[in-house]
Amino acid sequence: MESEITVLAKFFDRITIFPYEVSGYCRKVPNNVVVDISFSECYKKKKSRAIKTLFSVEFIKAILDHKKLLKGAKDLNMLLKFISNTQAYKKFFKGKMELLQNADLVYTYWFNESTYAFLQLKETINFKASIISRAHRFDIYENLATTRSFWPYRKYCLDQVGALFSISEDGKEYLEANYGNHSNINVARLGVCDRDKIAMRSQNSEISIVSVSRIALMKRVDFIKAAIVQYAFEQPELKVKWTHFGDGQGWEELKNTQGIPKNLTLALKGNVKNEEIYAHYAECPVDLFVNLSSSEGIPVSIMEAISFGIPVVATKVGGTGEIVSNITGKLLGANPSLSEVVEAFHEVLGRNIPASQVKNFFDTYYNAAINYSSFSKELSKFNRTEKELQLS
Repeated sequence: MESEITVLAKFFDRITIFPYEVSGYCRKVPNNVVVDISFSECYKKKKSRAIKTLFSVEFIKAILDHKKLLKGAKDLNMLLKFISNTQAYKKFFKGKMELLQNADLVYTYWFNESTYAFLQLKETINFKASIISRAHRFDIYENLATTRSFWPYRKYCLDQVGALFSISEDGKEYLEANYGNHSNINVARLGVCDRDKIAMRSQNSEISIVSVSRIALMKRVDFIKAAIVQYAFEQPELKVKWTHFGDGQGWEELKNTQGIPKNLTLALKGNVKNEEIYAHYAECPVDLFVNLSSSEGIPVSIMEAISFGIPVVATKVGGTGEIVSNITGKLLGANPSLSEVVEAFHEVLGRNIPASQVKNFFDTYYNAAINYSSFSKELSKFNRTEKELQLS
């Protein structure tokens, strides 16, 4: 939301953001944006709410509505959480009736139980605000290793939502293939702010490779490491440096330097604020960005890299194929071999893709100022009288 909210704020008189989880750090927002954390207090009572939901009419009805899709305890637990979270939204926002009735828009950033809850509320409270939603990755794709086996009440939500904005063509096509064509499914790409800088390229037989992600199974950061190690072994005349931003389960294994060639330096930065990543791109040489995830929407980390003119090697999962091509680097299959990844490193680094070419692609498709202005104009079409947006 950090890039998007600054543009949205120019199109609406007032925006109220209701985060469902908060931490100790709050980003700066425009003056007409209010961050109301009161919902997060209600939402965090997950265990007590789940117990109440377990014996509720809504949960029993949900079981009956999805009995053909429920394959085991995991699905049942997912459905319980979905209905329990729905109840949290409904209970809290029933107490915000005046806000709902005065708003032009209710915008859910994820196409999940929040969308379903507001659609249900609209049937009972009958407020006039349009309900629109974004859809990314986890909230689109079903029955993958890293997603839910199904999304409850998906067809209902698609039929009832005022508009749904997928961040990728792939997401839109997936929803339409599985639930039929819907005129209210649109594509609204994400974007990042242009820092108006180009990353330097390395000199004197040096190569700098960067990756950015949390360390998780689907991110395959260990695979990135293995590929860079192999590349360094194959290029003993080069000084290779790998910088990774992000941490998670597997951090200690990632730091292990056993079997690392002498010409490879590991610079594992851990979890940092975006500004530190931007500073690295602006101040340090970067020759290649790598993403080998097994599942994605469209990675913002790749958008950030190409905004600095950095070429990319990535796997063709989700909408990644919409951002990575011969113009910006090399797109691999969804499950490449180690040798295929290393060969892609050789190819892209050997092509010496002009930074201006990569940056031009960014400006055309993933510049936040352009994309979010276009998106905001679409949202403003839903305005009734006072331009007000409620964001959840």
